[in-house]
Amino acid sequence: MRAPASLCFEQSPALIAFRTAAGDANRLLNTLLVAVETLKGGAAAVRPPDLAVPWSLPTTPDEWLDTRNFALRGTMVVLVDALDRYLKILSRIEGLTALELDDRLNGRKAAGEDHRPTLPERVASLCSHYSGAVHPSYVLAVSLLVAWRNRFVHLEHRANLSRTERQQFLQHAEFLKTEFAGVVIADVIARFDADTPPTLVDLSTLLAATHRLVRDIDAHLLHLQDGQDYAVALMRYMLHSAADPVATLETIFFNGGTRAAGRVLALFLENGANHSPNRTASAPSLSRKQLDAVLGLSRNKAAELFGIERPRTGPGQ
Repeated sequence: MRAPASLCFEQSPALIAFRTAAGDANRLLNTLLVAVETLKGGAAAVRPPDLAVPWSLPTTPDEWLDTRNFALRGTMVVLVDALDRYLKILSRIEGLTALELDDRLNGRKAAGEDHRPTLPERVASLCSHYSGAVHPSYVLAVSLLVAWRNRFVHLEHRANLSRTERQQFLQHAEFLKTEFAGVVIADVIARFDADTPPTLVDLSTLLAATHRLVRDIDAHLLHLQDGQDYAVALMRYMLHSAADPVATLETIFFNGGTRAAGRVLALFLENGANHSPNRTASAPSLSRKQLDAVLGLSRNKAAELFGIERPRTGPGQ
């Protein structure tokens, strides 16, 4: 007899949002750079029909380089913003991260501090709190990515790595070389110090390391969760982050019972859950029977559980 189907959570909505933004940025960067090289090679230029301003093909190497660098800048901006959003979404899913990290994850200055925490400081705080979940070189990669973004995009030339960060980065040189297609981290740091734009190899390495950091911390946080508690927390997050929480609650829980739980299940499958038989054993999970019992709710009970005010239109509504 087959075991009842169970639901497993292997990605948080924060991870999905990060991967979508960072993945799109990487894909679009590649398209833009191929387009630049194609035009440089003499291919006929095609003007967009809605381009209403004068334009001419770049004629010097510096002009082509400016175009390439613009694409690199945009990718770095999106990647850093995606990481910032990842931290903020984590904090909005109740119980997924320690409550004392809330200010750090959201970039708020705590009492007694003289500045708002920077993005690298926020990432480091999260990874330090859950020690061992993320390789330390990935945390350093975020520091370099943000410092380079600040120099290259915002012209903040004082943005730098500390002496300790440099030493630690170089201590992980062999690990990084093995993990990232032979990258020589000393050369990457040297290009940063020379105040030059990152090469594609540099940016790809920092992008990949950031992806791994987010993947690894996300898996660790989820593996600390109880399946039923996380299901409730995830539903609460989805309702409160909806454009119209009341209307969303009405739609999901209109019929109550197993039909409401079925709508919840469909939403969960779009927000990091799966039915895969090859799922990670330590990831939080629950059976369909448990899901029905926990979230097969009427509209009134759902509104009470999730703290959402809904209008009462008559008896039993």
